[in-house]
Amino acid sequence: MNAFTAHWFDGVSSRMHAVTVSRVGAQVHLRGEGVEHSAPHAALRITPRLAHTPRSILFPCGGRVLVADHAMLDDWFPSEDRLQRLVARLERHAHVVALSIVICIAASISTFVWGVPWLADRIAAQIPSSMEAKLGNSVLDQLDGLFGLKPSELDEERRDALTARFRRLADPLPNGASFRLEFRHAPGIGANALALPGGMVVVTDELTWLFDDDREFDAVIAHELGHQQERHALRQTLRSSFVAIVAAFFAGDVSAASTVVIGVPTFLLQSHYSRGFEEGADRFAFDMLAARGESPAWFAEAMHKLDAEQGDSGEDVAYLSSHPSSSERILAAERAGEEFLLANPDKVSDAPGYDACAEEGVCDESDNEDCVELEALCEADDGACVDALDDIDVCDSATD
Repeated sequence: MNAFTAHWFDGVSSRMHAVTVSRVGAQVHLRGEGVEHSAPHAALRITPRLAHTPRSILFPCGGRVLVADHAMLDDWFPSEDRLQRLVARLERHAHVVALSIVICIAASISTFVWGVPWLADRIAAQIPSSMEAKLGNSVLDQLDGLFGLKPSELDEERRDALTARFRRLADPLPNGASFRLEFRHAPGIGANALALPGGMVVVTDELTWLFDDDREFDAVIAHELGHQQERHALRQTLRSSFVAIVAAFFAGDVSAASTVVIGVPTFLLQSHYSRGFEEGADRFAFDMLAARGESPAWFAEAMHKLDAEQGDSGEDVAYLSSHPSSSERILAAERAGEEFLLANPDKVSDAPGYDACAEEGVCDESDNEDCVELEALCEADDGACVDALDDIDVCDSATD
């Protein structure tokens, strides 16, 4: 018999009707309790086969017949293409389904790990510098408004001196003349430096107060210039906001891209640079410092102080929270400092930790006075501690 049982939905109500479906010539008939309906076979459409799930025959009136995957359907609707038939057969095998799931997961991971960064970097390369600069200004406004950044409390002379050091580092770089330095007082985020899109580097007062030597400031600035040179802030932000970018691209809704601007300040403060970006900026800083006759070990000194600041406050210092870990970065800077001294032995006196008094006998007057006073006190106490002075290098040099 050229018929089978199924369930009919008329497209008007949610009620299901048990029916018998039969075909007579070019007509398909439905019969059941309270149901009597016919339609030309040529006007019907059937949903693709999906494993053993029920299929629907769509009627031109808006109704549909829900039927188990009956063998007769292949005779009634032989128009399925070969690819669809192949897919249907594969879906019946559990091993093939499991393999397809594995392939889908692998493809998704590959897209996330390699595809998204590649495409985001291509997009970043096409963004004009003027637009990137506007993005940087918008981000700075948000930092000021949302995170409580305030005008710098450094005096003008100090700001001018640090700006001059910044210009000596930035100006020789391609497009370096367009880079600019901004100071902010930021008790909420503490000692920090941020590379904003468009060539802007923001330095907090707290960072400058933390350093005893301006070469530590140079080291941090060189690192941030490394981020600027490779447009890391823009590239990483695009990677993190790729879903919104794709949605804006396909929907033609430019306003959706505003989520990128909103996400940049939080991203920068949390220092979610990729490991590759962070290591690249560190290497850039080491090379820049060495090229200018400064030891890369000054970067290690700066990181030591930021690390100590983190330990004292118990808070997460953003400059240290990214990958690789601060200990790895310090070790890399110290190694670079050792290589610098091997290549430039005449610069040993400019390296961090160099003690001119111990190495050359060149001591401050205050050191001499302190040691003479200490000797006098020890002699007054029957010379009980005079021998201990012989072990103190600074006092040996001061009293020779």
